[in-house]
Amino acid sequence: MKKFLTENFRYVIYGLIAILGFYLISVWMNPKVDMSELDKYKLDQLNQNIKDITDNQKKLDSTIQNYNNELTKIDSTISQVRNQKTIIKEYYKGKGEEIDTMTSSQLDSLFHKRYSY
Repeated sequence: MKKFLTENFRYVIYGLIAILGFYLISVWMNPKVDMSELDKYKLDQLNQNIKDITDNQKKLDSTIQNYNNELTKIDSTISQVRNQKTIIKEYYKGKGEEIDTMTSSQLDSLFHKRYSY
């Protein structure tokens, strides 16, 4: 090994210099990417815009949830009205069937009470 180094010392040094040269050239050709102040400002503005949009989306989601709650209440009220309508319909259907079985004097009495004539 010692003999190899003494005979090829120049080539080893040339190789190390070449490797060092390639390294320095690669560092020089590819400098560190440093963002300018303008780029940093633009990036901060984009982040702020994204945050604002996210906040607005949360507000809209909340509003939509409130509307959905109101719709649920309205649907419940509609369902109650339909049930009451059915009950009233059945009540008056029964009353209508009673009229079919009444005599004329009972009908006259019913109309007299109802319309006060």
